[in-house]
Amino acid sequence: MPADAGQEAEAPGAGAPGAEESTPGGDAPEAAGASGDDGAAEAEGAPGDDGAAEAEGASGDGGAPAGDEVDSLRGEVEDYRGRWMRAVADYQNLRRRSAEERSELRSQLLAGLVGGYLGVLDDLDRALGSLDMHEELSGHPWVGGVEMVRQKFAALLKESGVSEIAAEGEPFDPRRHEAIGRQPGPEGVVVAVAERGFEVGSQVVRPARVVVGDGSQAAGGEPAEPGAGAGAGTRG
Repeated sequence: MPADAGQEAEAPGAGAPGAEESTPGGDAPEAAGASGDDGAAEAEGAPGDDGAAEAEGASGDGGAPAGDEVDSLRGEVEDYRGRWMRAVADYQNLRRRSAEERSELRSQLLAGLVGGYLGVLDDLDRALGSLDMHEELSGHPWVGGVEMVRQKFAALLKESGVSEIAAEGEPFDPRRHEAIGRQPGPEGVVVAVAERGFEVGSQVVRPARVVVGDGSQAAGGEPAEPGAGAGAGTRG
């Protein structure tokens, strides 16, 4: 009897630890398996779907632009190019006009300045021209001095851009000539110069005062050419 009781007493003790160990050990693998399957499914499902959606969205937004957008961009490029070309042309025209205006202003200022000195040149010419009536002064030292002054003054005018207006033998030009009379000679042609004229570029400083042919035959001369320079007239 004591032996059976000992065996029976050991049975509960031996089975209890086995039962306690099997229960935790058996439940843990199932939990781990369940969590592993769910986590794998979620890890595989979420990133896969989001990545595909993002990839599709990125390819849709960052891909080649549509045909209408390309045409619009080309139109903008052509518009900007046209504006640039017009701006360059306007700037070049502005520079050209500015240069012309500066040149014209310089000519006007110089013409106004030189006009006051032409009378001095006329006086020198008249003084030297009177030597024909005073032969006793020929070779006098002061005559050489006056000639030098006249030459220097004429050279200064030439260096400043002042030139003499061609007159005698030229067709009458009312813009550059001032007619003071008519006499026999070719019609509309300058036959004599009473006072020389000068100009700076295209700016007339002083018109040449001239005598114009009336188309009649001069004494002992040849017949005038009919109809030549019919537009001659007197400058106002």
